[in-house]
Amino acid sequence: MFTDNSSEQETIQGSLERVTFHRPETGWAVLRVATEESGVITAVGIMLEPAAGETLRLTGNWEEHPRYGRQFNFREYQLIRPTTTEGIQRYLGSDLVNGIGPKLAAALVAQFGDETLQILDDEPQRLREVAGIGPKRAAALTEAWQRHQDVHRVMMFLHQHGLGTALATRIYTRYGPQAIEVLEANPYRLAHEITGIGFATADKIGRSVGVPADAPQRLQAALLHTLDQATEAGHFYLPQDELLAGAASLLRMPVEQLEVALAALAENEQVVLERGLGPDERATVYLPAMIAAEREVAQRLAAIAQVKDEEVPTSEQLHEWLQRREAFGELPLTAEQESAVATALSSGLCVITGGPGTGKTTIIRLLADACEALGRRVALAAPTGRAAKRLEQLTGRPASTIHRLLVYDPRRGGFRYGEAEPLPVDTLIIDEVSMVDVLLAHDMLRALGEGAQLVLVGDADQLPSVGPGNMLRDLVDLEVLPICRLTTIHRQRQGSLLVRNAHRINKGESPYLPSPESWQQEDCVLLEEDDPEVAAEKVIRTATVSLPKLGFSPAQIQVITPLHRGPLGVQVLNVALQQRLNPPAPGKAELQRGETIFRQGDRVLQTVNNYDKSVYNGDIGELASVDAERHVFTVGYDQAEVSYDFGELDQLELAYALTIHKSQGSEYPAVVIVIHSSHYVMLQRNLLYTALTRAEKMACIVGNRRGLGKAIKTARERQRHTQLAQRLRAQLLDEKT
Repeated sequence: MFTDNSSEQETIQGSLERVTFHRPETGWAVLRVATEESGVITAVGIMLEPAAGETLRLTGNWEEHPRYGRQFNFREYQLIRPTTTEGIQRYLGSDLVNGIGPKLAAALVAQFGDETLQILDDEPQRLREVAGIGPKRAAALTEAWQRHQDVHRVMMFLHQHGLGTALATRIYTRYGPQAIEVLEANPYRLAHEITGIGFATADKIGRSVGVPADAPQRLQAALLHTLDQATEAGHFYLPQDELLAGAASLLRMPVEQLEVALAALAENEQVVLERGLGPDERATVYLPAMIAAEREVAQRLAAIAQVKDEEVPTSEQLHEWLQRREAFGELPLTAEQESAVATALSSGLCVITGGPGTGKTTIIRLLADACEALGRRVALAAPTGRAAKRLEQLTGRPASTIHRLLVYDPRRGGFRYGEAEPLPVDTLIIDEVSMVDVLLAHDMLRALGEGAQLVLVGDADQLPSVGPGNMLRDLVDLEVLPICRLTTIHRQRQGSLLVRNAHRINKGESPYLPSPESWQQEDCVLLEEDDPEVAAEKVIRTATVSLPKLGFSPAQIQVITPLHRGPLGVQVLNVALQQRLNPPAPGKAELQRGETIFRQGDRVLQTVNNYDKSVYNGDIGELASVDAERHVFTVGYDQAEVSYDFGELDQLELAYALTIHKSQGSEYPAVVIVIHSSHYVMLQRNLLYTALTRAEKMACIVGNRRGLGKAIKTARERQRHTQLAQRLRAQLLDEKT
């Protein structure tokens, strides 16, 4: 573990004796630095192209590493050129500059003495005065020296404008020696071109380099940022008046000043203006990629909906086939299930929706069997790894995530399967479609070949996707598509309080939730507590003591809660659960990012799509190993063990507790659900419904009835700005006329 011995930063200075380790991709470095005060010390941090012989001024904190002892973890650094001939010779001879080794460094210093660096800077033509350096070699050395100087010139500039070393490294990696010119011309580019830099950081740099408050590039950047934020909130566009008001609030200036900036963005095709297609005819503003995706998804869905299969069995043939299956022990289908199978087999595009216990998975299995009997190639997929694994277990057929089905190709920078190479399937069945955002659907639809069928299965009453759009709800609400609604609860689930309560909540009715005192082995229980701090302790005890006593292992238990922050939020609960379930121990490796400690054996969540590693947002694994010498660690996922650099630790979070949104698409044997009035603004019916339907065998709700009541009564979810339904309806009606 890395522990701070001091909360205050300090600055040390010394000569870089040796570069023990350096990873150019991330800048992570382990250095040995000779200081007057402390002798030779170990310093760790991010640095571009460190070289022995440099004099460093480092700012950071002392930390204690369990294996390597006391280290100085620096956040900022400054290079100070050596001034003595001995220092200059060592500096140049340390492979600092490509082409200058120890022998040439000695020759340069012998020729120019303590003026060597000044000669390299200002009079590089004099390099030919040194024996053995001809015109070509002099030019190569000059170019290499200039590049080295450019690196540190850019870094110094970025530090002066308040950027930390990590962000400065990303900027230099992206723009190279031109970084200063880019920032001085238009620092707002950073917000769109550099991961981890938003409008606030770009604006801080912009004001620092003297960009006027009403500069066109600043106003346009604020508008684009407001649209980006809307996309992250699930919208495909913003009404023009909302966009202008949002950007004006961000900049604290009148709306009128932004109208010209918006017109300029439209003229430069950085945004697309369009009149609203639905009842709300206000002008809309899209980012080009968003409107292109929405239009294409509508076009492709309409085209798939027109697909007809000549080999569809008659209703009599299907009924006979299902009866033969029942004769071999298969459970009989309800009339609505049989209708859903028939509809899906005869339609190019079919949507099947229903709540828990209504037999959606049974229909998927039957559909796959029927398609194979008809000679069709079938593929099953789901949005997340856990959902795909569950689908595979319940159907007995291979299933994959949508990302893995499409196969990311790093050489192309995109998916292998698409328009040029369609998926080799005739019928594609996607489960948990409520989680599929329109952008992922766009990639998926592009990969379907001509004549292929698409069956979308999901629960439209769950939370919408994290990404933009609300595709399943839009499709279910359309009256011009084949929609199969399952409402009948299967006999084997009718006794489940979990299932009955989920349906009651969905209707706006209060669930029956026994207290621990009245609990009679039901699969639901409510642990009431008004005090959030006490409720948090009840969550921890339930997950680590009570549920294990009922036979659930820690791996089978998942805590879910609406928010990240607060005493009942993900962050606090993860720390407490980690302490109980995976406490520190001798020999158990640890890593630290900010205030979060990651420990070997921890349950962790991948938070971004990493196509190069084939791990995706929502994948959950276990921190398997840490290699402190190579500065890498590995995480074991269901599909494979994946290696990360230390600098990639920001892609992970602890996963003992998840937000309800992050848990969507997964089911767990036992779930501890936090529903408390302190989360008031987040509480709504589909949030509670989604949370309860994550549990397979047991749901323990910790919170209070005030919070439950608020969630059940709040049926109106926040409207997402998307026009997919209107575009699809128009496409389908055009096809019919």
